[in-house]
Amino acid sequence: MSFLSPLAIYGLIFLSLILSIFTLSLIFIKYWKKPSKLKNSLINASLSFFTVAFVLLFLEIGAYLFIVRSDSFSFTLANKRWFNTYWQPINTLGYRDDNYSLEQLKNNKVVFVVGDSFIAGQGIKDYKNRISNLLEEKLGKGWLVANIAQVGWSTPDEYQGIIKYPYKPNIIVLSYFIDDIRQASSQLNEDSQFRWQQLLQPVPSYLQGIVNQSYLANYFYWQWYRSHNNQPESIYWEKMQGYYTNPVTWGIHQQELKSIIDYAKAHQITLIPILFPNLVSLEKSKPILDKVAVFFQEQGTTPINLTTLFAGKTPAELVVNQVDAHPNEWVNQQVSEIVFKVIKAQ
Repeated sequence: MSFLSPLAIYGLIFLSLILSIFTLSLIFIKYWKKPSKLKNSLINASLSFFTVAFVLLFLEIGAYLFIVRSDSFSFTLANKRWFNTYWQPINTLGYRDDNYSLEQLKNNKVVFVVGDSFIAGQGIKDYKNRISNLLEEKLGKGWLVANIAQVGWSTPDEYQGIIKYPYKPNIIVLSYFIDDIRQASSQLNEDSQFRWQQLLQPVPSYLQGIVNQSYLANYFYWQWYRSHNNQPESIYWEKMQGYYTNPVTWGIHQQELKSIIDYAKAHQITLIPILFPNLVSLEKSKPILDKVAVFFQEQGTTPINLTTLFAGKTPAELVVNQVDAHPNEWVNQQVSEIVFKVIKAQ
């Protein structure tokens, strides 16, 4: 039944329960007329079973319909529902953005906003509330802002996204997040490399069937997991912080960043890096962003370090929800305003 939607499956389960109740009622009433303790026990057991089954079914439907939220690392069924519901539109280049004709690109000043899930808008239901779309609205007539971003991208992916786009921009707004160094870690020894499997312990085999198929069970399992194990986020950021202190990884990553800087210089494109801190741990990520900012400055490019902007804010004021540390709509609005002012000043 994998080709059926969850709601269709729930409907079939509901009908099966109704038919089962009808069949058992027919047996008890029509064919088993003689009173007995066994009959009463079976009736009570049947009523209890079907009551529990109906309650669980309605809770399952409720979990499917109403627990629709993204998570930082996209491992829950609720996250899958979120992407199926809100991850649109997808243009011909595969980005969550509008399609722009070559004529539109030629007749406007073009800005690329480049990055990973922060820029693609994970957790932002309406794509028009992202930095790129808000920036285009602020710039107004004569400007076009293209969103070049994918979930999970690192700096080399962003470079490829820039050079493969079928048009060269006037300005590149490069979003930098502290896990952009992740791909550079692949040059390290096996023990030091980052692998997504390091973040989560696998679901026990005896629970996989229900956890991977039931929206209700999936929700409660991962809520329980987060409260009884090291948070995936904690494991992740500890790994990322280590890469910046490793001279080999940092050296490779500098070259990755330099490829974008050199491309912009070679084609006389204005480059505006915006540096995002870890929104749930501003202070811990500050030394990393300071280090990255110094590198950009040494290359003759002035970045926008957003750490100061978010100072004094709690994580709840910055992120989309309690299990997803991506920037919320307020953050997107504030950053778009800062980038707008920088562009207009130039």
